[in-house]
Amino acid sequence: MIKELEIQIRDLQRKLAEIQKQRAALRLQVCMGDSEIRKKDEKSDELDRQAKEIDEDLRAMIRKRQLLIFQSAANGARESASSGDSS
Repeated sequence: MIKELEIQIRDLQRKLAEIQKQRAALRLQVCMGDSEIRKKDEKSDELDRQAKEIDEDLRAMIRKRQLLIFQSAANGARESASSGDSS
């Protein structure tokens, strides 16, 4: 389960990096006129929205991964403690 989350986290991080590249490229585009500025603003807003959604998903997955790691470590500690008791 942890490995699957790590793979999903990496994929989302790649998507976020790609969106950030697109945002940077968009900022450098020259606009000639109001209609081009509006299109650029709309595209920028869409990329911002996508980045925000991915960032929220990433945070949730990282929290879930950390919780699973903590639970797995706690279970391991309990198992080793109970093994020590039965010796």
